[in-house]
This record gives sequence, C-alpha cells and structure tokens, in this order.
Amino acid sequence: MQALEPFCLLSSPGAVSGEWDYALHLVQMVAFLGLLGAGAYFLTDYTRKRKIRSALANEGKIVVADTCSLGSRQFLVVAQYGAEKHLIGVSPGSISYLSRLSGGEGDFQVKLERASSGQKGEG
Repeated sequence: MQALEPFCLLSSPGAVSGEWDYALHLVQMVAFLGLLGAGAYFLTDYTRKRKIRSALANEGKIVVADTCSLGSRQFLVVAQYGAEKHLIGVSPGSISYLSRLSGGEGDFQVKLERASSGQKGEG
C-alpha cells in the first residue's frame, strides 16, 4: 500500500484544487500579457497619429522633411519651412545651402545630380 501513496496524492481533493489554482494563474498571466500587448499597440498607434498631426501643424517651424546619407558622415537634408523646401548639404566640418526646391520632381533630380557632382547651380 505504501507504493501507491504518491499516486493517491495526485487524486486527492487538495491536488485537484492545486491544479485549478495553477490553471487560474496561467489564465490570469495570459490575460495580463494580452492587455499589455493591446495597450502597447494602441499607444504606438496614438503616437503615430499624433506625429502626423503635429507635422501638419508645423506651419511656423523649420522641419527636416527628408535626409539622404552620402556616406562618411555627409548628408543631404531637405529642410521645410511652411511650404518652402530647401536643400542643404551637411558634413562634419560645414553646412552648405545648396538650393531652394520647387514642386516639380524633375527639378529636384537635376539639382540633386548637380549637388552630388560638385557643380554650382543657379539657385
């Protein structure tokens, strides 16, 4: 009879309630992690929408609209103030104003090629 005592403990009422407690704690943990994940999702969604709204509200502020790395810590930066856009070259030792950008796509491409080849533009 002593050999069957460990098996009897598994089927005792205390062991069953222990299993239910374990299952309850497991469900609580999964529910908490689910709420935490949902909260993180909605928080990132809210901040993404807020960034878009704040970018539209930047009428009187200088905003970096786009950057392009040229390597060796050199960048082309499109700075925007209201509706005006300006192309700026940035390197560790200097900041150079390159040109004012107009609305056309081809105009930007020409100015970008001039800036990258080292030619001086008209603007």
